[in-house]
Amino acid sequence: MSPDRGSAMLYCNSIMARLQHHLGVLSLSMPLIGMTAGALGWNSAAIFALNIVGVIPLGLWINRSVDALAVGRSRVVNEVLKSTLGNSVELMIGINAIAQKRPQISQSVILGSVLSNLLLVLGGTIFVSGYDQKRLRFDRTLTTVLSSLMMVVFILLALPTIMDVFPSDKATPEDQILFIQRITAIVLVVLLLTFLIFRLGTHAAMFASTPFSQRDQARSGHQSRQSQIIEAQIPQPYIGKGPAAIILAAASASALACTYYTVSSLGGVASITGMNQSFLAVTLVPLLGNSVKYRSVVVGSRSYNQIELGIRAVINNVLRVTMLIAPLLVLVGWAFDQPLILRFDGFEATTLLLGVVVMTYLISDGRSNYFEGLMLIGTYVIIAFSFFVRPEMPMNVIYLGV
Repeated sequence: MSPDRGSAMLYCNSIMARLQHHLGVLSLSMPLIGMTAGALGWNSAAIFALNIVGVIPLGLWINRSVDALAVGRSRVVNEVLKSTLGNSVELMIGINAIAQKRPQISQSVILGSVLSNLLLVLGGTIFVSGYDQKRLRFDRTLTTVLSSLMMVVFILLALPTIMDVFPSDKATPEDQILFIQRITAIVLVVLLLTFLIFRLGTHAAMFASTPFSQRDQARSGHQSRQSQIIEAQIPQPYIGKGPAAIILAAASASALACTYYTVSSLGGVASITGMNQSFLAVTLVPLLGNSVKYRSVVVGSRSYNQIELGIRAVINNVLRVTMLIAPLLVLVGWAFDQPLILRFDGFEATTLLLGVVVMTYLISDGRSNYFEGLMLIGTYVIIAFSFFVRPEMPMNVIYLGV
């Protein structure tokens, strides 16, 4: 490399570092601006936009702090931290929706998070990783285990819906349905803890299997990469445990405030734009709030040539939301005497089942290609447009009043 070219590269890296620093400072001011807009009672659309954008950098700092605090701890503790605070958008939107007696919003965000992961993120991962390859290969046995578990979780979550859609001669009382939902939530949490023991302990070798891309590299004599999705960004400085705890507390409190104003402004945004709240909660909130995490999975799979790890990351995200966040919100509603039943209507249940079935079918043979990724993305776009044109459903369809 010539000296002039080396100097140019150093100059470009310096410019990028400065730009990233200024963007980081600007991003940290967004939550403050959003909270100020909410406190001063600005226009609902402005409050929603500023606060949902403000959640994006907060999620990044929460994840970095969780990673720093997890260093040296057991893998189970690490996984629990990532399952809860790593899904801060779904968790905090749900808590605020329950506090504002609008639990249907939390249900819609959970539904949107699952659909966006199963269809959009997985489709984007397959397309970006395989647009210049004939075929993508991954561990068929492992993905089958994970997708089968996901199907079981879907059936458990859909029990209240099934009881509504297929009633017996005598309708089941609401308090009995609520009791079943709470028992289901407890069972799901127990299943998650057991699954962590299964994945990190008794059957850890299965989940640590080397991806096909790594096997090929090993045959060629190249060193394999670490088996995890690494966020595709400029390396960040290490955060100590003390500063990480302070950052985590501040970022979590700010995210809770931003999501409070996001939930409270949804009705006003729907009135101003003519969109229904279900569309906003199912599509815009999960996509914008989790944009950094979604980008990390998609770009990381391409950068490190590990499509299998991208698929595993997507399925793990879905399992964390459905096996911990959703049951946790049911239990939070129970603790604060705000009954929450994850009772989907027929259309929502069908779209959720469609997402699980399509995803399972496409990855069942351990092979894929970029066109199948486009099929998943197209399916998500059609479902999102269906929510856009669908009339607003009565609130009592998915909300058990107190």
